[in-house]
Amino acid sequence: MRFLIRYIVLASLLLSTAVAFAAANTDTYGSQNKSGAFKASKYPEIVIFSTPWCPGCKAACEYMRENNIPFIQKDVDANENYLEELETRYKISAVPVIVIGKDDKILKGFVPEVFKKALKDVIVKRRYSSDMIGK
Repeated sequence: MRFLIRYIVLASLLLSTAVAFAAANTDTYGSQNKSGAFKASKYPEIVIFSTPWCPGCKAACEYMRENNIPFIQKDVDANENYLEELETRYKISAVPVIVIGKDDKILKGFVPEVFKKALKDVIVKRRYSSDMIGK
């Protein structure tokens, strides 16, 4: 009986660890609704391909959090599919890579001033496109 109890406790511990690890593979930050999707915001979708050991990745994610900019973090070390996506879709094998909008801007590396300009360009383009549709 003790063996069975130990087995159940160990199994539940392993399961909870696996769930926590899976949740850590893609982190989404910012305003979300109950389903986990981003609420409509003034920002386009931003995806950061990163690794835990990369200083530029850490700086980019910290910048987003400090400025309340919603983003999706894809850890290429923790999930091979993200690395494959980065290499096949964007032909890039280094991090950080920041994708703004629906591939409107792809930034290699992180420089706050370059990011701000790229983000502004995408937002302006998006507003212009929606203004043209409304006419």
